[in-house]
Amino acid sequence: MSFAHENRGEAHAQSDHAPFDGHYVIHLSENARSRSAGRREPGYFDSLVIELFDKAGLQVGLVDQMPWKRQLEEADHESGHVIYPMTRSQDRENSFKWVGPVSRTIWNLYGFAMHGWAERGFSNILEDARIGVLMGSARETYLRARGAQRLVIVPREELLLPMMRADRVDLIAIGGNVLRYYIDQANDEARGEDLPEIDGVVPYRSCYLYIAISGDVPDDDISGLQRQLDLFKTDGFFVENRRSHGLSANPENGFIRAMLDLGNNGLGCIDLSGLDE
Repeated sequence: MSFAHENRGEAHAQSDHAPFDGHYVIHLSENARSRSAGRREPGYFDSLVIELFDKAGLQVGLVDQMPWKRQLEEADHESGHVIYPMTRSQDRENSFKWVGPVSRTIWNLYGFAMHGWAERGFSNILEDARIGVLMGSARETYLRARGAQRLVIVPREELLLPMMRADRVDLIAIGGNVLRYYIDQANDEARGEDLPEIDGVVPYRSCYLYIAISGDVPDDDISGLQRQLDLFKTDGFFVENRRSHGLSANPENGFIRAMLDLGNNGLGCIDLSGLDE
């Protein structure tokens, strides 16, 4: 669903936010652990957002990564918090102003292939499976709304794979790239004894990801940031930034084509299991 023309002239639901003081607070997504482990996406997003605000001429401060739920709590009370990459879903639309998209993801439930969850229907999985999911994430909100009966909430996503290995959950709701990193890490630590095969059990949602900005910040700032991001996509910086962080940059790749297509500005999520948002 596209949100590009919704709520354009309406007040956002931000009455509890402290007044905006002209300074934006960028919540970094990369930390020392991800740098030392070679995770590429956090550094890519940070460099993109920092350069974007710099080119737009806006005043910013940087804060270290913190738990996702805490970021959302701060953004709920203070204006100018910059959080990314965030799923642009209907329940969040009026809580933030949006710049993007900056990425896209297919939501999948992952589990050990030997357990056969892929043979079950999505409705049966929601009813029967213990599903591990990050606290405060869009995946948690969505799975609850779809009727998941046995959600197991964790404060940090790195706990999901260990919980599945310990048989405390049957499936985990996590991004594919992030999961691959944790699988590689677990296999390295196992010293030759690799994990059992892990399958994507069911792809259930396709979502575009955005830079989300809290509170009643000036619309002119948001428009300027969007124009600058669009320029990054047409002048080559967007693709070059991905390449410099070791991420896919092939212009023939479907993901890259989707990112560079400015007609996708404003797109949110599409449910792959029968209900479009």
